[in-house]
Amino acid sequence: MSSDSVFGTTTLVHGSESLLAERATAAILARARAERPDVQVNELDASSASPADFLEATGGSLFASHSVVVIHDLGSADDGLGARLVEFAATPSETVCVVAEHAGGTKGRGLLTRLRKAGVARIAAEPLKAWELTDFVAGEAREQGMSIDGRAAQGLVEAVGKDLRALAGAVGQLASDWRGERLTVDVVNRYFAGRVDVTGYAVSADALAGRPGQALEKLRWALSCGVHPAAVTAAFAADLRALGLYLGAQGERLRDNQMAEICGVGPWKVKTLRAQARGWQPGGVARALVAVAAADAAVKGAATDPHFALEQLLLAVDRARSAGRSRARASAPTTQ
Repeated sequence: MSSDSVFGTTTLVHGSESLLAERATAAILARARAERPDVQVNELDASSASPADFLEATGGSLFASHSVVVIHDLGSADDGLGARLVEFAATPSETVCVVAEHAGGTKGRGLLTRLRKAGVARIAAEPLKAWELTDFVAGEAREQGMSIDGRAAQGLVEAVGKDLRALAGAVGQLASDWRGERLTVDVVNRYFAGRVDVTGYAVSADALAGRPGQALEKLRWALSCGVHPAAVTAAFAADLRALGLYLGAQGERLRDNQMAEICGVGPWKVKTLRAQARGWQPGGVARALVAVAAADAAVKGAATDPHFALEQLLLAVDRARSAGRSRARASAPTTQ
């Protein structure tokens, strides 16, 4: 068996982002089928599979010389199944490939440790950070035979949201008409007009820019369109953290790409942070983040009316911004 063969290997696909996990497993299956077109695929649910089921699945078949065994929900495996998997990983069969999917979390942590010690390869399928979403969109566009500029990619994220399946679907929709082209903001807005105005990031952008009235209108529209209140507080938290990092580094004369890396955002967003920073002081950002934490707790169950909690958050953010501006004016030197 060649050294790059998938057979004779055990791979752990680990993380809660189901789209990435599915794609990782599908890629391994595609490699296996490329090596052995007649490969047999056996799927096991770890919540119900027994050690005997695993032995049968990995024991070969009368109808195919090679097989792939996919184990779903590895965190629910009992001790017996886990022991068999670790044993197989340590002494694999050259005609069998095993893929074990674990959705993250604390379930089955001991089994993960034993698999790591057995030298099992790991593919991460963790949720993407906010600043990684535009790269995901750009990658999807490349896969579809297109390119997309940074502002257009962010516009799509703001229009569609953070769900990777929805983003992948949106890029696929654009590819039906724009394959081979470069996507711009105008193209994205043409296809997704109206959706960009109902995201938590749109609400946050107006609030941080000192437009509380517009932020309130967008908040109410977003909530009426089904945007979850927790998505709004998450957007505020991400934007305020980036703004705080920008304020802390703005005196260092950094290039936009360097500042973007420090702030954890795409280079296109540095211009937005630069404009927002004119109205904020670090202390105001800190107070706003405290308000966001309180609102986040409220919308996740600590309050009976999450919509009211978000409206109060807008007021708190505006007060934090105004207080910072007032302190900055008061501390400025006076001229005679």
